[in-house]
Amino acid sequence: MLKKPRRLRPGAHIAVLAISGPSDRQRIDTAADRLRAHGFEVTVAGNVAERAHLYLAGDDDLRLVEINEAFASSCDAFLFARGGYGAMRILDRIDFAAIARDPRPVIGFSDLTALHQALAATVGVASFHGPMLNSDFVDGLSPEIDRWFWDMLAGEAPLVHRFERSQVVAEGVAESIAFGGCLSLTNDLIGTPYDFWIPDGIWFWEDVGESTYRLDRMLTHLRLSGRFDRLQGVIVGKLKDCGPEPDELDWLLHDIFGAMGIPVVRDFPFGHSGDNLLMPIGARIRLDTRRGAMTVVEAVVT
Repeated sequence: MLKKPRRLRPGAHIAVLAISGPSDRQRIDTAADRLRAHGFEVTVAGNVAERAHLYLAGDDDLRLVEINEAFASSCDAFLFARGGYGAMRILDRIDFAAIARDPRPVIGFSDLTALHQALAATVGVASFHGPMLNSDFVDGLSPEIDRWFWDMLAGEAPLVHRFERSQVVAEGVAESIAFGGCLSLTNDLIGTPYDFWIPDGIWFWEDVGESTYRLDRMLTHLRLSGRFDRLQGVIVGKLKDCGPEPDELDWLLHDIFGAMGIPVVRDFPFGHSGDNLLMPIGARIRLDTRRGAMTVVEAVVT
């Protein structure tokens, strides 16, 4: 069981970090103002608009200093400017012990999957796959997803997200621990100290810009490695710009997951399409295709 972070209280101090790709500073400032409008103090890391080798928000040492100083500070939660690539490059030098001493919410998606898995694998701390500033918060969340975000971080429970019959790939009911993130990062971390998988959990995943055969290859890799043998359920997020035809993705999801005898649903509103539903890593959830509901059954923060 992963350690729960502490809840996010009104007036808390949120640090916005950049350990992957660079962002447009004006977009980050606009998004930070949206967070301040909720009553939070917000500090934005100085490297969010830095560029090193075109695709990094500053060199490795700079990005490392920013995250380690933030983790060692009294900040109450950590959000991220954007994904891209770069988190993996510094995993072996991040001060995860600072979070273990004082677990606080760490929230992001895409490339931040590497950080989530490292937190769980190295110090056993739960975190959140969810919105980032450069996309979700600058554009704004829908009222339902915005409320879900703040309610979950405040410790409200149970929380119920409804889905449509058209989203069901395979029928069933399951209750277990949720985990997951970006599919390609999950595959990239296999064989490293930051490989994290809950064998009998409910796995959620998403990706962006991958052709159907590449998704097939990554999912088949996981299947052949035995990762699917004891899974209790699967939740697929938005697969933005994946597969040339919707029919191909539909075939692949049914082919890979349809005969597993567990509940499988697709097109959940998390991932790279914006309006990103906060998904807890390390929390108990219930997935019920008959009721069309995913329920976070208990508070995910302390």
